[in-house]
Amino acid sequence: MIANHSTPSGKDNAADLIRMTDRLSQLMEQEVELLRGRRANDIQALQSDKESLAAVYQRIITDLQHNPAALAGLDDQRRDRLKHAAARLQGAATGNAIALRSAIEANHQLIETIAGAIRDQGNAHAPYTSNGRIAHGNGVQTKQHMPVSLNNTL
Repeated sequence: MIANHSTPSGKDNAADLIRMTDRLSQLMEQEVELLRGRRANDIQALQSDKESLAAVYQRIITDLQHNPAALAGLDDQRRDRLKHAAARLQGAATGNAIALRSAIEANHQLIETIAGAIRDQGNAHAPYTSNGRIAHGNGVQTKQHMPVSLNNTL
């Protein structure tokens, strides 16, 4: 008995591509929402799925570029659904990139602010005692506190 190894139809290929594109869009949109909600720690759980789906999506797109006939024979409704899925993915990818850049910039600014406050504190020209405490005019050692305020919004 010979196994039937038929190639998938354009309709099957389109359905697979739509599912893959929608899932990848959903993950990127979810990542943006986590960033907006200042829940960057929760993003790690999405990364594995996002990377896997992105790799599969890239492979599908590359295959389609080499064999455009794989989507042959699609009806207008399915073709429109593919266009919609591609547009959603483009929007999700753009929003994702902007949100990630904003989060990185916010973290960088926070680190620079903290580093600047530490540098400023070190430049106060106060004499230090042997144990690192600041000695005031009367020779009494006091512990100096540095006020720090953080803005939690991205």
